[in-house]
Amino acid sequence: MNAILYESINTAEEQLKVSLDWHDDPEIIYFKNGHYKLTLNLREYEIQDECICIVNAGVLRKLESIGTKGNAYSLRFHLADLCFRQAEDPVNTALLEPLAGGQLCFSDFITVSDFGFLQILRLFNEMVRRFRDYGTKTEQEDSSVRTYALPAVADQLMIMADLLRLIAMFDANGLVHEREESDSEKQVLAIKETIQYIREHYQEKIYVRNLSELTGLNEQYFIRFFGSVTGESPLDYINAYRVEQAARLLKDSDTHVYEIAEQCGFHNIGNFIKIFRSFMGQTPHKYRKQFGREDD
Repeated sequence: MNAILYESINTAEEQLKVSLDWHDDPEIIYFKNGHYKLTLNLREYEIQDECICIVNAGVLRKLESIGTKGNAYSLRFHLADLCFRQAEDPVNTALLEPLAGGQLCFSDFITVSDFGFLQILRLFNEMVRRFRDYGTKTEQEDSSVRTYALPAVADQLMIMADLLRLIAMFDANGLVHEREESDSEKQVLAIKETIQYIREHYQEKIYVRNLSELTGLNEQYFIRFFGSVTGESPLDYINAYRVEQAARLLKDSDTHVYEIAEQCGFHNIGNFIKIFRSFMGQTPHKYRKQFGREDD
């Protein structure tokens, strides 16, 4: 079981910001306090009260803190890890496999007014305590986020049992239902296809017309649509992703800066330095230097 707990503590200096993405596994987010803006499959929610959100597998999500104070926990897990060995086990066939296959899904939110909220929250908090008491903590580059992993097999087994109990509570309280097609499915698919294409082809030249053709949308409409969903233009998104990959290579490898630029889709070193500085606030050389790496 390789479930990982993410803990976010917002301050005036560091605020949570999770860019638009999706995962093949469900994620449980407990908003303990604070003020957040959450987007699920293009629908925006403003969160100011304590609640639990379940982000179903494959759902586009974007999250950012609005206030300077806030505390949230996130737990992502593999449903397949919870399935029983006997394939025909009724728990597998009636619940776990349909959830993993997308025929069933969890309700998006559980609030204090919902039946079972207190019991569900009590169990989730027990899981958080186990991660914090017995897990290994890792600081992320975003200092507002910490991660906890459980190295001991016994603790992993406890979490597996707790997750099964949690899913049972969701089902018992009417929080598991058949998945319904929504009007935004085509738009969600268009954004996913665009982002996936950028991730797979960022090392090459990418033109906006290629992306609009991929989604079957008019180029001008596509630019407006992409901007309204992601908060940035297609070109800015491409550059941001290329800079993210370049930053990783600058930090973790000794490859020359000009080679990293080419590997990340920048075919002009001057343009790369300019764009990198605009996103990171410093040149590639200075960024690399803070990790104890020097160019030859």
